[in-house]
Amino acid sequence: MPVEIKELLIKATVSATTTATSKETLSQEEITRLKKEITKEVTDKVLHLLQQKNER
Repeated sequence: MPVEIKELLIKATVSATTTATSKETLSQEEITRLKKEITKEVTDKVLHLLQQKNER
């Protein structure tokens, strides 16, 4: 059964002070942690939506 996601929430922080030399790179551990966090959040939301659909 296909699942359709109708809502996508994107959060961003904009800073007024920027410099051309302040490039920050993430370590491999941070990238892995962020991927897991995003995956968990999306999975939780999909499961919640499926539960709501089944309750109807």
